[in-house]
Amino acid sequence: MRVQSEAAQRGRLRPVSGTLVVALFALLTYLYYPTPAPNVQQPTSDDCVLLHMWSNGYHSDLGVPASIFSENHPLRRLFPQATTLLIGWGDEKFYQSDGTNLWLGLDALIPPSPSVMHVAYNAAASSRYLGPNDDAPIAVSREGALELEHYIDRALVLDAQGNATIVAPGKVIGRSEFLRTRGSFHLFNVCNQWLARALRAAGVDVNARAAWLAGGLIDQVHRADRAACPA
Repeated sequence: MRVQSEAAQRGRLRPVSGTLVVALFALLTYLYYPTPAPNVQQPTSDDCVLLHMWSNGYHSDLGVPASIFSENHPLRRLFPQATTLLIGWGDEKFYQSDGTNLWLGLDALIPPSPSVMHVAYNAAASSRYLGPNDDAPIAVSREGALELEHYIDRALVLDAQGNATIVAPGKVIGRSEFLRTRGSFHLFNVCNQWLARALRAAGVDVNARAAWLAGGLIDQVHRADRAACPA
């Protein structure tokens, strides 16, 4: 009877282990299966806009010239004095915290978790709030910059007057705001994946699904070799 019991137990373990292997294979396929390059005009010597990604190894923000947005754009009305804007995205509660609350971090991964965009003016100076350890210029075409604007527009929630909806003051005192956005933050849509999708919208060939951590996104951006406008 004991032998039968052990055999039965091994029989029960095999389907479980098989299911785990299938699930792991499906996850890795989802994350790393090659995706087509973005169908966006690539930068040339006379058609180039320089973006900037700052990252601290956990979270990344994108610096963009304010001029890529129309003069009446909600972000330019919010910061009319800005020459550049620093843009990031994340879970509403965790993004506003100091990042040390583990429960808030775990709760953010369980949808639905409301999201916010963090926008600050004068990107290089404002990026200091991150304590960045990586600073990556990224060249895109004017078409890419326009598609990036459209990507950001789709995320923003505007009020009846067409203004950005302010949720709370931002992390850079006196020069930033948290803004309401569409979309839920969750395990398969974290801050670095959102930013990677913004880069894909601009024409940069990165794998957004695998950009869970900033380090992986940083490596992809450097491999894309976009650090300067073409000569």
